[in-house]
Amino acid sequence: MKERFLNVIKWFFIVLGVLFLMQLLIVIGAFIGFSNFAKADINTFNNTNSKIKDIQPIINYVEDYRIKNGKYPEKVENIKTKKKLNYKYEISKDANCYTITTKKEKENLTSQYQHCQVTSENSNSSSESYVEFNN
Repeated sequence: MKERFLNVIKWFFIVLGVLFLMQLLIVIGAFIGFSNFAKADINTFNNTNSKIKDIQPIINYVEDYRIKNGKYPEKVENIKTKKKLNYKYEISKDANCYTITTKKEKENLTSQYQHCQVTSENSNSSSESYVEFNN
């Protein structure tokens, strides 16, 4: 009887140890998963920063103008870029968005950058997009 009781106790502690190790592995896995999720870079626009480097002076001018005057400029002219770049600047009807379209002369490639910013009393929304396409 004493031997059977010791055997039951032994198996009880073995099962308890296995359950504890399983729980420990689940908790460690959850921490690793959450830490990887926290490190995830959701902003994919940063990958195109090198592509908009040519139009960065135009973007800087337009954004500075909005900060000073509260709206985007109607026209953008005579801004020096690193390369002689043909660009077209357009503003949306509600003046919350602007689009810069460039066309490279040697290549059959057109790129379009759009930035929208809507600010109201209770909210602030900003979006950017960059697209390249062949004509």
